[in-house]
Amino acid sequence: MKIDSLTYKLSENNYTNQGTKKDKIVIGITNTTKMAHYKGWTKRFNGKYNKTAMFTIGIDGRIYEHFSPNFFSNYMGSSKLTESTITILLENEGWLNKDLTSKNKYINYVGHIYNRKETVIEKNWRGQKYWAPFTEEQINSAIKLTSELCDKFNIPVKAISHNTNIDNADNYKGVLYRSNFNKHYTDITPAWNCKDFKNKLENDEK
Repeated sequence: MKIDSLTYKLSENNYTNQGTKKDKIVIGITNTTKMAHYKGWTKRFNGKYNKTAMFTIGIDGRIYEHFSPNFFSNYMGSSKLTESTITILLENEGWLNKDLTSKNKYINYVGHIYNRKETVIEKNWRGQKYWAPFTEEQINSAIKLTSELCDKFNIPVKAISHNTNIDNADNYKGVLYRSNFNKHYTDITPAWNCKDFKNKLENDEK
């Protein structure tokens, strides 16, 4: 598995350079494309923004390491999760709206037109209806990356099978999603097949 740790590397202003024990992996999304989220990280707070993730998996399946998973950041915004969590973002536009000027087009939350070839997913969830799809390349890379990280950090190879709230998510050991922690989060979106990912990840380890 190839991981690019140079192209979108963050400086030590964007994370804490201190090794900690990990017991969970949290998957979220970027809500943007073309690595715009990374560019935003480097510009906010005079370059000292620290709600950053360790990895991004691009739409094409490429894996980018922003800083070592041995270290930590404040991406999850909770002191209980800061040091124990490895964070992975999937490049994805998130929820979409119908473009009122054209019945066949959709726009994202900042008004950019969705122009990928993959079909938009339609499902009512958490106040939204249309969702940008994920790619097979992303799914395959996510399985490989989470499997390798679980092995390296001795994290249980088990994943949550849905994207809704769970009780005591802070205490869960394994792979879960940002939306498992709070009803206001929309990642991971309904476009991601949680059950299929769980089955492939867990069966790949057997």
